Amino acid sequence: MSAKESSGLLNRKVSKRARALAIPTGLVMASVGPFIKRTAFAQTTVRVTGWTSSGAEYDLFSEVLQDFEAAHPDIKISYEPVPSDYPTKLQTDIAAGTVADVFYVDSMFAPDLMAAGQLLPLDDFMSQSGVSVDDFYPGLIASFQWQGQTYGLPKDWSPLGTVYNQQSLSDVGITAAPATWDDLRAAGQALLDATGEPRIMIAADPARYLAFHYAAGAEVFSADGSQIVINSPQAEQALEFYYGLYRDGIATTPADAGAQWPGDGLAKGLSDIVFEGNWLFPFLKDSAPDLQYGVAELPAGPAGKVTLAFTVSFSAFAGTKVPEAAWTVINYLTGPEGMLKWTSLGLAMPARPGLAEQWLQQYPEREPYLNSGEYARGWQLGVGGQAFYNDAAAEMQALFAGSQDVPTTLQRMQEAAEQRIRLQATPVATPTA
Repeated sequence: MSAKESSGLLNRKVSKRARALAIPTGLVMASVGPFIKRTAFAQTTVRVTGWTSSGAEYDLFSEVLQDFEAAHPDIKISYEPVPSDYPTKLQTDIAAGTVADVFYVDSMFAPDLMAAGQLLPLDDFMSQSGVSVDDFYPGLIASFQWQGQTYGLPKDWSPLGTVYNQQSLSDVGITAAPATWDDLRAAGQALLDATGEPRIMIAADPARYLAFHYAAGAEVFSADGSQIVINSPQAEQALEFYYGLYRDGIATTPADAGAQWPGDGLAKGLSDIVFEGNWLFPFLKDSAPDLQYGVAELPAGPAGKVTLAFTVSFSAFAGTKVPEAAWTVINYLTGPEGMLKWTSLGLAMPARPGLAEQWLQQYPEREPYLNSGEYARGWQLGVGGQAFYNDAAAEMQALFAGSQDVPTTLQRMQEAAEQRIRLQATPVATPTA
């Protein structure tokens, strides 16, 4: 049947129906038309929020959201980025019940929100959509799990790795990045002997030190999650090594060298070895485009290789009125298509091992970073972990200032953790890959 014949048949059927009901044909069509239009274009609005960053990052995320809307015309996204102090804004909106349906959750803060019942469990949605926890690096997905349930999916991640000035190491006869703690100290000593100044740059920051803490076999929690165990012989070995690099003049800090952070020190030629994340590479491209640098995994400690995984989830508010649509958004943004496009900028890496090969085609030099995904430890310290982190940072700064020794620092960190962190029967902090 032709399109014209089909149209005529439809008009005859409508006219016949109108006569039977004694209703004018035009009124029937006027009634049907608007109904069809409203049904075809009905949309569910999902509010999405996160923090803003660089212009390029904002523009790319906006493109990803546009791709989603093109693929899901029944869902409209209202993107509401927060320009500053995102954690405070998020907590305020959650308390008021006005928070967006879908939002970023940093792994450090996730336990507080999960324990308070403020995030929507995603396991049933995942099961129905064929999404498995095994689709993500284990240390990342574990950061958003609580008492057997999953409350967010990681959107990307960055680990710590070793980044070094290739020429400087070559000049002292070092042809490869330090693979062990002994190698690292030897390389630092060789650079010190050759230049007369420390060329390793470290920060008095738990967000760097804890990678060495775990690599020594030390922990924050006991295996059953019932005790704080920061102050241990393994921890003393780790902190003696890390701080010892500085105490012995082999390493310096950004403040001592006149840098804003270790990456800035490497870019300015103030250091030759730093331990930073994937965020360093766009910075070096802009700040030190001619620098020939190498990339490696962190040096292995007495207990083996460890790195910290800094990650953020897309999670949904437990009180969202559009849970199915919110899940559809989360599933796309953390799915293969959305994640691959989002991480194409190079600021962070895909949280799905299945995307590693495609991503490495664009950034082959960063393979050591992706290799660490299988053993990365989530950047997380349990409920109250953020408050403890602030205390621990102050203790490390006191150590580097020379106002206390390593045993005192560890004891004070232990006491701060016992005061700040709410222990759980099932540990969720620093999940092991």
